[in-house]
Amino acid sequence: MLMTNRMKAILGASATIAVWATAFPFGKVALQSVDALTLSVARVVGGAILMLIIGVFKGLHIPTSWREWGIYILLGATGNFVYQVVFNEGLRTIPAATSSIIMALTPMVTALMALFVYKDRIRPIGWLFTVTAFVGVAVIILWNSTLTIPMGAIWTLIGMVLFAIYNILNRGLSLKGYNSITIAMWSMFTGAIMALPFADHAIDMIVAAPISAKLAMLYLAFFSSALGFVFWSYAFEHAEKVSDVTNFMYISPIVAAIVAAFLLGEIPNMGLYIGAPVILGSLYLFNRYR
Repeated sequence: MLMTNRMKAILGASATIAVWATAFPFGKVALQSVDALTLSVARVVGGAILMLIIGVFKGLHIPTSWREWGIYILLGATGNFVYQVVFNEGLRTIPAATSSIIMALTPMVTALMALFVYKDRIRPIGWLFTVTAFVGVAVIILWNSTLTIPMGAIWTLIGMVLFAIYNILNRGLSLKGYNSITIAMWSMFTGAIMALPFADHAIDMIVAAPISAKLAMLYLAFFSSALGFVFWSYAFEHAEKVSDVTNFMYISPIVAAIVAAFLLGEIPNMGLYIGAPVILGSLYLFNRYR
């Protein structure tokens, strides 16, 4: 059976969430032994190396204008190095599930940006299901009736906004015909260049880290970073609208909470069991009736 563009977008987004959601608990494992800057350098540089290898086999497209390089530099900052630093700094002090819930705000912020940048309209019923999905997220985060905003959450919110900008820039290149591997490769490459001045510090900490942290960083670099961004760009390449892809991020808190429970012993409360069906149901209805 031939896959439609819609099916390809759903497949790419689903594969992305599978590896990105696990980045929250695996990141917590690594951050028990290294600092946020070291983890960021490891993820971005390791991912860039793998992407360059893939690019060599697929045939490198070298950017030919300063404008192209400028966009890739912005992608490298908003989706890779700077994003990783603020995301990991936030993850260092808040639970993995809480971090993933804050990042679940990304689709709504991206959709608002897309309205102004691409005139990427969403039908009222689509907005309804976007809001109900966020209600599910709110149920999870507010279940214990304690709404506090620690500094870790502020860092994560900054990371969320940066990643929303990355999504808009990524979409722009996809609309111009750039393929997913090219976008992921050069955005990760420019992010790695930004990380190089901090490499000496990172190497010292990585060498001293236990094997569990090293394995977590390898997974984060090769799967959550490199392959995750390929899947994400692939989804954008075949999506009709930005929101068709970004709304899949609502699943991330559910996957992250389940993995964190097994990996870190962070047992979710009843809010997850109530909020999760709301999120999943909203995502299904959004993709069906948008």
